[in-house]
Formats: sequence, C-alpha cells, structure tokens
Amino acid sequence: MCGILGLFSHGAAFQPEDAERRLEAGAAAMAHRGPDAQGVWLLPAEGIGFGHRRLAILDLDPRSNQPMASADGSVLITFNGEIYNFRELRQELATEGVAFRTAGDTEVLIAGYRRWGMRQLLRRCAAMFAFALYDAQEGALYLARDRAGKKPLYYAEQAGQLAFASELRGLLPLLASHPEIDPEGLDSYLSLKFVPAPGTLLQGVRRVRPGTCLRFDRSGPPREVAYWSPFDARSESPASYDELVQKTDAALSVAVERRLVSDVPICVFLSGGVDSSLMVAKLDQAGARGMTTYTIGYDALPEYNEYEYARLVADRYPVDYREVRLTSQEVLATLEGDLPLDEPISDWVWVPLHFLSRAAHRDGFKVVLVGEGADETFFGYEFMQKGIRELARWRRPGRKALATVAATLLHPLYRRSHRGHRRYDLWRRVAAGEPTYLGSSVGFGVSQRHQVAGPRLRAIPGTDPGGRFIARLHADYELQSGASDDDVNRIAYVEFFGKLSEVLLNRVDRVSMLHSLEARSPFIDHDLVELAFSAPGSMKYQPGHLKALLKDVARPYLPAPIIDRKKMGFSFPFKQWLRGSLGAVVGDALDRGRIFADGWLSAPFAQRLLAEHRAGFADHAPRLWALYSLSLWYDRWAR
Repeated sequence: MCGILGLFSHGAAFQPEDAERRLEAGAAAMAHRGPDAQGVWLLPAEGIGFGHRRLAILDLDPRSNQPMASADGSVLITFNGEIYNFRELRQELATEGVAFRTAGDTEVLIAGYRRWGMRQLLRRCAAMFAFALYDAQEGALYLARDRAGKKPLYYAEQAGQLAFASELRGLLPLLASHPEIDPEGLDSYLSLKFVPAPGTLLQGVRRVRPGTCLRFDRSGPPREVAYWSPFDARSESPASYDELVQKTDAALSVAVERRLVSDVPICVFLSGGVDSSLMVAKLDQAGARGMTTYTIGYDALPEYNEYEYARLVADRYPVDYREVRLTSQEVLATLEGDLPLDEPISDWVWVPLHFLSRAAHRDGFKVVLVGEGADETFFGYEFMQKGIRELARWRRPGRKALATVAATLLHPLYRRSHRGHRRYDLWRRVAAGEPTYLGSSVGFGVSQRHQVAGPRLRAIPGTDPGGRFIARLHADYELQSGASDDDVNRIAYVEFFGKLSEVLLNRVDRVSMLHSLEARSPFIDHDLVELAFSAPGSMKYQPGHLKALLKDVARPYLPAPIIDRKKMGFSFPFKQWLRGSLGAVVGDALDRGRIFADGWLSAPFAQRLLAEHRAGFADHAPRLWALYSLSLWYDRWAR
C-alpha cells in the first residue's frame, strides 16, 4: 500500500529539475501513505516522471521499491495496492518464460501487461489498486483503478502537462496553479454528500472512475475503458437458495484467504456485528488464529457499545481481543485540531475509524481487515427495504399524475419552507420521470438549493449533477443486468457504486492511510460480488429479513445473539454530542468558515438548522455534518 504520483508532458517541454522538485514535494505531502521509502524516476526523453511513497508489505527488500521499470526500461510503473493472486499470475507468467527479479506483486503487473495487454491484465487481477504505467514503445500513459474504487487516483491537466496522484494533497504541488472551487462539484456534494467520479470539488481536477482505465498519449483526448461489471457472472446464477448459500460461504472463504497475503502482521477491526464477526470466523477457518482485533466503544454511552457481542466472538475464536474506549473530549480535541483530511468526508464514522487506526498503528500493524461492502452487496440496511416499498408504491397506476399535482400545488410552499424537502423532491422526481431511489447518501434536494446556497452559488444556474449521476447508475444497471424489474439488485447496484464506492471506501482508505495502515475488504472481493449479483433479488431478500443470505452463511460459525440481534451499525453519537459540547465547535465553523464568507453557502440557513437540531425540533445531524466537513475542508484546501 502506497502513494503514487507523476507528471506526463504531452504538449509542453519537460524540465527534469523542476519535475523532480515537484514530485519530491508531492511525495512528501503523502508521506503517511508510505513511510518506508520514497522514490522518483524520470524519463526526460519521454516527458515522464513518476514518484512513489512505499508502505512495505510484500517483499520487504529494497529491490521492490518503486517506481519500477522493466528490465529493458521501456515500461515504467508506480503502483498503490495489493494484487492478492500475484503468486498465481507470477507462476503462469514464469511457465511462459518470464524471469523475475523481485518477489513482490509490482513486477507481475509489468510482466502481465506486456504478455496480456492492459484490459486482460486488469481482469485477471484479484486486487485493490490504483497505478500508472507508461509504455515508451507506445508513448502511452495508463491510469487504472480497481473494480470497486477502493484506491483513489486523481489527475489534472494544465498547460500541456498531465499530473496525477493518490490524494489531492499530493496532486496540488504538481500543478502550476491552484484550482478554483468547481460549482458543479459543489452542487453534487450538496445533493449527494459526495462528488461522484470523475468529478471533484476543484475545477479541472478529475478522478479515475472505479473499474476503468484511462489511456493518455500525444494524439488526442484520453480514452476510457471499463473492464468490469458486477454482472459479469450472471450467466452462472445458482439454481437454488441452498446452492447460493454454499457458494457464498466458499467465495467468502477465498476472499478472506486472499487478503492474508502479506509479509507483515495483520489485525482486524471487530464491531460485533455479523460482517466483521464472520470475517474472524473465516480467518480461524483459514488457520489464521490468534490475530489481534480492535473494538471501539464509549464508556458514557453504552447504547453505542458493541463490546458484549465482540466478546462473544473473542470467546469462541482465539484472538487477541483489544478495546478502544473513546470520550467526547477526545473527539472534540480531534475536531478542533488541524484535520489532515484533504477531502470532506460526509460520513462521521471516520472519527471512530481514526481512533481504531491510530491504535493499530501504535501497536505496530500495517494491515487491517475491515467489513465494508457486506451491507450494500447483501441487502443489509433498513433504508434499502424502504426503497423496495417506495419503488413499488410509485409504480402503481395514477401515482405519477398524483405526484405531478402535488409537486405543482406545493411548489410555492416549499420555495419558502426549509423542512420536508425530501418528500417534496420525491414527488417532483416522480412527476418528471426521474429515478425515485436516490441511494442512502442524500443531502439537500434540488428544491432547497436556493436556501443552502450563498449568493455566489445562486448566481450560477443549477444543473442537478447529482441527479444525473443517480440516473446514470439506474441506466447502467438496466443495461448490464438485463433485469429492469429486479428492484433488490437495482438498489444494491446503486448503493455499491454510490455510497460504498464514493463515501465508505474513500473514508476507509483516507483515514487508515493517515496512520500508514492498509485496509483490506473481503466483502468487496470481485468474485464474491459477482456471485451475489448473479442471483435474482428474490433469493437474497424477503420482506422483513435483511441480509438473510449472509446470516444463513454465518449460522454455523457464530452465536445466535450476534446473528439475530437488531442491526446497530458502526457509528458514534454525533447527534447527541451536537446538542452538547460539539454544538459550539460546529456552530463556530458554520459561522466563521470561509465558504460562507466567500458566498458559496448560506451561513444563516446553516445556523438555523443547527439551532433546530440543538433544540430537539428536528434531526439535522447528517446534513450539518456534511456542511461542517465541507467548511473545514474549504478553510484548509480551497483558494
């Protein structure tokens, strides 16, 4: 796991000394992603410069430091991630006569590219990654990102030069000028609480989309190739529910075993829920006993603690069980400090994740297994169940006409009201023929833009980029699945490429890597995901039985109290603390933040939301956190 960055001059002169200076500055800004080694490699004649920060996990020998070149020097790579099946790929290449100089996975990517080509290489990898590869014979630069979007990759073009990096903080030193705020990106963030790839909050700064590869050369604009769909295995749909349970059990075993590939110790974040508990059971099944687990809780708020259930797992399986106890004072100190996040993260769970990652790092770990992806793939959230009912309700005869009347009559009221917009926006979407299911990450609807926006943003016509992104997800689902009437898989698809890819995986990568900790997610293993999407939704979900498939997989391994208890979720009590000590901190950010002073957002509107929340009139916590995170980010990173 590492940080990567680079420069590619395709319309400007390449100046080696300047490129090296900027690459070193960008790499230093991402030192947390790779504290073990730093490298810069220049090919001045090709107009290429790559940089790398290494977190050594496989083949700890310095010979595996990066950037790395092929033996003849014609292929150069800088790679962030892990290729879990690299030994199998290496063996296949070796039988075809390829000689290797190192024992890690980076050189396998170079050899695999030369033997199979880029698209086939990406499809063969069981992995999480973001990498850049330059082929001097083609004069082409490739930027590739893993299927689910676990690893980030940003890029920007200025004055005939392409720059890329793992994080914004690493990209900015490579640019000739600091980008301005992007109004379309801001609109996306306000409506979705994230900016979907390829967009960002900064003009001209883009991200490689999950499951795609970009090819840059000197002959024209970049070409994007999508190499994966979760429906790639739909022709192999299980014939029965029992078969699906058996195959899911086996696929999860493989997914966990793959993520044990490491030359350094591995730990686990154990919440006490089905997902992470089943992961511990599978580790034991794979022979990885005695691993260290970390569970977080709050002494003053027992309703947020999962110690009781995590201890049940620790009693059944031989693990080194450790608890991290968190207080509101520690959270307050963190939020009042100089937050090192270079993107606003609209999910406040990054806070407990920060303390868990810090504890694991202090104990000497570089790798952790996490449970992200299980709920999205296996239908585990109540709002997904609500979405099923909502989709069915609005398909009934006459409902579109009813929504049209309601939206028309109530439009003047909702122009003035600052509450109830979620329902009104639903009526508006039904009337307009737009998708009714937006996913679980929802901020401010189109009808509320004029209220949350400041004068500077209101002066720019809104184009609803968030709505376009959701519409594209629904269209992609129908095109790829061939089952437009399967609402279970439709909702799972929207959640997978919506909140999971854009918020949750970004959160895990960004926060864990701040502590030089690589997070691996067995539940987003592509074979497991493809298996889940190959089955019809009716096999995975019955009304009132969320995540039934995964729970049935877990029953032979876990105590019934863990499987059958009400879902709790990994969280922290921001809603409650916002009415206490955190309220003043958030209020100060909303009052003094530059994003309000610069006219992008309305401070009076944000303060009104906070006052209502603190008085107990409404639960505005999710939207307040989104605004608070955005304000802190803007103060630190915007110009």
